[in-house]
Amino acid sequence: MVDIHKEYRRYIKQSAIIFAIMAVIVLALQFGANIEGLISPLIVSLVFSFGIESVEALVWRIVAEKHADSLINFFTAVSGFRMLLALVALTGCYLVVGRDAMLEYCLVFLAFYAAMLVHHSWFFSRVSHSHNDNEK
Repeated sequence: MVDIHKEYRRYIKQSAIIFAIMAVIVLALQFGANIEGLISPLIVSLVFSFGIESVEALVWRIVAEKHADSLINFFTAVSGFRMLLALVALTGCYLVVGRDAMLEYCLVFLAFYAAMLVHHSWFFSRVSHSHNDNEK
């Protein structure tokens, strides 16, 4: 149990660090390279990404503690649900800002989404691998 809580906190911390670094990069593009219109996409991407990562970590912790044999189903469901929520978020952005501003939203959002996928895959493959090593 202690390891699950430790890994849960580590996942949240890593997510916060990754998204903070990405936010600094986007802000550097906004102000340093004079690329206009990145603040709103940055806010949407940060809220979406950190929200999804936080909920994902919480649900993983619950599943790992109570139903460890269902973790494969959890990983499959998270992937589909994350994609569905991303489509809903981008559709909402499209309805609010219109077609002309969507390029910035899509580019920033996709960068955050890719970082979220890489972090999820790396972290949980490491956790699963260490769990399998402990069982042997």
